[in-house]
Amino acid sequence: MDIPRTFRKALVAHLPYASDENLAPADDLAALGLDSMGVVQLLTHLEETFGLDLPDELITEETFETVGSLWAAVGGVLPAERFADA
Repeated sequence: MDIPRTFRKALVAHLPYASDENLAPADDLAALGLDSMGVVQLLTHLEETFGLDLPDELITEETFETVGSLWAAVGGVLPAERFADA
């Protein structure tokens, strides 16, 4: 699974324990410092940055479990051309 650079960059801004943008799909977001307040801030950032509205049914613990699960949810609601830098 390729995680686009623009998504990784947005994500790492909300992960206190991530040292750089080299995130792997299996990386655990909680282990990287994402807490419940961080989830709200990250969701707002992603929606504003990428002009998306993540459906309520995708806002679950499972979605915010790993880098890959979050990208699968976000990438699933965006046109592929939005992330040509993958």
